[in-house]
Amino acid sequence: MAVRRARRLLPAQSPGDSLPQKQNFPSGPGIAISSLSVSQTTCAVGSEDGFLRLWPLDFSAMLLETELEGPVSSVRLSPDGLRVLSTTSSGLLGFLDVASREYRVLARSHTAPVLALAAECSRGQLATVSQDCTVRIWDQATLQQLYEFTSREEAPCAVAFHPVQPTFFCGFSSGAVRSFNLEAPEVLVEHRCHQGAITGLVASPDGSLLFSSCSRGALAQYHSGAPHCRVLRVAANVVCQACLGPGALAVSGDSRLLAVVGPSKNTVTVMDTASLDELLRVDVSTLDPAGGRLDSAMAVCFGPAPPAHLLVSTFSNTVAVLDATSGRVVRELSCVPPAVCSCLAVSEDGRFLLTAGHRAIRLWDYLAEAGPTCQVFIGHSEPVRAVAFIPGQRQLLSVGDAVFLWDILAPPEQCPPESVYGSPEGPLTCEASLRARQPEDTVSEASELPQQPAPAPSQASPPQPSICTRPPEGYDGALSTLGESRGSEGLPQASHPPTLAQEDGRAGNGAWGAAGGPWECGVPPHPRGQPGACSPSRGRAGPAAGPDPYQHVRAHPQASLPAQVGRGGGPHSSCYQQGLSFPGAGDERLRLKAVLGYNGNGRANLVWRPDTGFFAYTCGRLVVVEDLHSGAQQHWLGHPREISTLALSHDAQVLASASSRISADSHCQIRLWDVPGGSCRQLLFHHDTAVQALAFSPDDRLLVTLGDCRDHTLALWSLATHELLSSVPLPEPVHGVAFNPWDASKLTCVGRGAVTSWLLQQRGGSVSLQVHREPTPEEVGACELTSLCFGAAPLLYCGSHTGRLCVWDMRADRCFLAWEADDGQIGVLLSGGERLVSGSNTRRLRLWAVGAVPELRRKGSSARSGGSVFLEGELTLDGAVVSAVFHDSMDMGVVGTAAGTLWYVSWAEGASTRLVSGHRSQVNEVVFSPGGSRCATCSNDGSLRVWSLASMELLIQFQVLSQSCLCLAWSPPSCGRPEQQQVAAGYGDGTLRVFSVSRMAMELKMHPHPAAVTAVVFSADGQTLLSGDKEGLVAVSRPRTGVTLRVLRDHRGAPICTIQSTRKEYGDFGAEGADLWLAASGDQRVSVWASDWPQNHCELVDWLSFPAPALTEVPGCLPPSLAAFCPWDGALLACVGLGLHHEVLFYSLRQKQVVERIPLPFLAVSMSLSPRACLVAVGFAEQMLRLVDCASGAVQDFAGHADSVQLCRFSPSARLLFTAAHTQILMWEVVGP
Repeated sequence: MAVRRARRLLPAQSPGDSLPQKQNFPSGPGIAISSLSVSQTTCAVGSEDGFLRLWPLDFSAMLLETELEGPVSSVRLSPDGLRVLSTTSSGLLGFLDVASREYRVLARSHTAPVLALAAECSRGQLATVSQDCTVRIWDQATLQQLYEFTSREEAPCAVAFHPVQPTFFCGFSSGAVRSFNLEAPEVLVEHRCHQGAITGLVASPDGSLLFSSCSRGALAQYHSGAPHCRVLRVAANVVCQACLGPGALAVSGDSRLLAVVGPSKNTVTVMDTASLDELLRVDVSTLDPAGGRLDSAMAVCFGPAPPAHLLVSTFSNTVAVLDATSGRVVRELSCVPPAVCSCLAVSEDGRFLLTAGHRAIRLWDYLAEAGPTCQVFIGHSEPVRAVAFIPGQRQLLSVGDAVFLWDILAPPEQCPPESVYGSPEGPLTCEASLRARQPEDTVSEASELPQQPAPAPSQASPPQPSICTRPPEGYDGALSTLGESRGSEGLPQASHPPTLAQEDGRAGNGAWGAAGGPWECGVPPHPRGQPGACSPSRGRAGPAAGPDPYQHVRAHPQASLPAQVGRGGGPHSSCYQQGLSFPGAGDERLRLKAVLGYNGNGRANLVWRPDTGFFAYTCGRLVVVEDLHSGAQQHWLGHPREISTLALSHDAQVLASASSRISADSHCQIRLWDVPGGSCRQLLFHHDTAVQALAFSPDDRLLVTLGDCRDHTLALWSLATHELLSSVPLPEPVHGVAFNPWDASKLTCVGRGAVTSWLLQQRGGSVSLQVHREPTPEEVGACELTSLCFGAAPLLYCGSHTGRLCVWDMRADRCFLAWEADDGQIGVLLSGGERLVSGSNTRRLRLWAVGAVPELRRKGSSARSGGSVFLEGELTLDGAVVSAVFHDSMDMGVVGTAAGTLWYVSWAEGASTRLVSGHRSQVNEVVFSPGGSRCATCSNDGSLRVWSLASMELLIQFQVLSQSCLCLAWSPPSCGRPEQQQVAAGYGDGTLRVFSVSRMAMELKMHPHPAAVTAVVFSADGQTLLSGDKEGLVAVSRPRTGVTLRVLRDHRGAPICTIQSTRKEYGDFGAEGADLWLAASGDQRVSVWASDWPQNHCELVDWLSFPAPALTEVPGCLPPSLAAFCPWDGALLACVGLGLHHEVLFYSLRQKQVVERIPLPFLAVSMSLSPRACLVAVGFAEQMLRLVDCASGAVQDFAGHADSVQLCRFSPSARLLFTAAHTQILMWEVVGP
């Protein structure tokens, strides 16, 4: 190895130097080279003088140089040598574009730890101060730096925005407080009333006052209403000198109260902001039981009013919530040691509490009064100095080693937390996720990190059941409210057993069927089991108000009604008069293979028998029977509408299912299925609106059906004759029904403030019901009982909409025990042995040890010092718990949630495994990978999910909040290697996002459209993206650079329904280029284009325009206009939704005319062409799917969808067909050639 040539960077000659001086190579002044990078032709050099220089490899002459802001710390050349990435010691990151000779700044940052921050809402700005002696102002939307103020002589320590004026205040280590103008920018005024470094700075929300504190304990008050603020008063020895964090000062939301940590570290003082008069002093110096030392305050913060709460974080790892008026402790939140909470903040709406300790931040559900839960997030490498919520409550900030911006993933609050009839999701368990924001991402606040395959439920700690400690010795049974603390392993643990209240049982005031009672006896059935014209369940003015609607079936609004079929439910009875053609048994070209989804809007709609392995649940109109080991499915079809609930007989031979009525003049359908054969035994009709509960008697001779809160009917059926034995009109809503397991002649209902028992009496061939109604005791309070289950004889457990659990002695007809079990409505109760499982609309599933309850019943009021009820485990799932079934030991079970997910739960392992997962809202697109091994789906819920076609397991999930994902495109195989597969998605805000499937990350975000993106497709070579929007614009973009090449406005005024691209021969159809693509818009127009995108060439090949159908034929809006290239003939276009008639049109690009028409029974809303055989799948709003064989002209129709078939897609292998109806995805196997 030998040195061929060496070069040295020398300072430039000064203008005053007359002659250049020759210097020896080894000595003399030189410029230090900090970094270099070499490509095949050039070498990039970064040096201490702040220059980035580009040289050829022989260093013969400098090619290019640019001066940066500070010494260059690193450089990196791109492989092609066209870009040079560089960083500087001043916190600058950017790159030099060699071709354009432009330097572009990507990001700026502080070069030392950040000490404090402030957020401003009206202008959307953020201020940070750092140990690098700079104050920086950032734009919250773009995260770009707007201003930078530098002070070399003194370091900034605290910062605060003026709430109204375009100014901000900054405190410095010298004790100075300066006011800066953001419009000039300039320093407005400077005050030096402090003798020590500024430790706190806070402005009142009304903008009239400013307060500052220093390291010597002084507090200063300023009048900040005018542009030039002035000092009003200075008080000495007010603030604790040992408290140096930004949380030492806090002003209430009404600008009336000021809280400070001081004058000692053991006290917190509340003062009047105007006069600084002391109103309250709280001593926090209680002994820390763990550490044996006096406690001290760390930070203070006011909660939103009302109520007037003051939050104080202490050295003993707790946050005390105090009454700001009296100083009374309202509650305490415990953090995991040694994470002393150094700073805290409460969101403006009061939903979330944010705390920080050491290098972790915690987000708390502040509204959870019984036991607030938190989630812990780790990302900082140094201690967190300050935290704050971004105005709007969708993001939060934390600063320390860097500025971290976090997205809050919890859904927005829809109703007051104390509302009984509020959102089914109930009090929110906060979810948050760290997202590395790109500077270009200035529109969406959503999280675009992928969710890992089949994730466990989100929770602050791992989703494992918490183990509650037994009560301490000497415990007298007077139990306090259940709270949560953190054990040594970080699991949520109950610090106290749940609240129990002994109830004095009161005997009922009437015997069975007491005279004069409102529910004295049942109504005899109409002859032959059919309701008469004067059925008592009709003729009511309207339904009475019930509890939370989640408790009853919530059918989603359907886009259409199904095609009319016979009353018997068979598809053939009236199909021929509508032009439908259902295939005979064995002749089907499509076979339903799998269903993806679960009816999360149902109730008790899953069954499982661990001894036989029978597992069934509902999805739309289907009963899905699934083998949990192999995943193979059977599908029982017959219901005309969504199935609301299921029940399995005790011998597991009969399955009952119910669906709502199809029209106002029809009745709900109840089907009795033969489990071994999978066939329908009998159809039952009686209820008017919906059936919310089914139950078999212990001997399986009777079936009871309960209508919803609009139907108000209880019906009793004989399973031997399938006749209606009795029908009872209910004067008020009833929310649950169950047979007494010890006496088949008794059943129990729960509803509005009472438990109702029914006694079945049979006289000859008739059956009558006598009733006894026992109201809940006054100690329990006025509530709706929303769930029930029988325990060990003679116990009945009932759950209420307020979260209380009650225990009844059914022999004495009295309630003897109650406790606070949850924060929301308890909709699911299951009992087995000495355990009880409760599920609520707060997404919590809890396991209780109730082995001591029978002893409490026997001992009565003397049992207060005896046994108790203990919380053994808890899991937080992804939605309200609507259904559950467990093994007799209660160790394992299956749980369904309102999010459309089925979970397998194991209390022994403390784990939950996702069994079935579907989209929460309408599915908009299904696309396939080129190899056909994966598929991707998108939905209005903002999620993009990637599935395995072999197992239909969820592999990846990308989530964008507050936006609908409307269309997808999978990159073709020509765009690169298989491991570089990409999926492009279009969203409702006009953005396009490109995701990498292999890296499970978003690679690019573009905003080429002003309106929602409705269609997107890759070009044949995968290097170009074509996208259309709701306003009819078609954009041509580069997925690698994000550049929009052109926008076509030919379809402007109507939404783009379809864009499709294919290959063609060069010069074919008289046009250049190898790409042929089409766009169809909702105004019955289709354009066909040829393009050569590398040459930026695009020309129109053909334009199709059709007359629109009459508005009387299509109420509301026109159907979509759909078109596609025929895979078996590249010169043919298949079109539906065009013209005056219901038909499939085949248009020849060569002959310029329609060459074939295939009639359809209804207007088409979706279409897909098989890539192999001459098959066309067409979906209708009438919930029907048609398969057309274009070669033979044969057609076959298929039912099974619960809504309009808005989507159908063939897989690349042509062996599978996917269809979607609302949230339901059906996978069909194509049979035959």
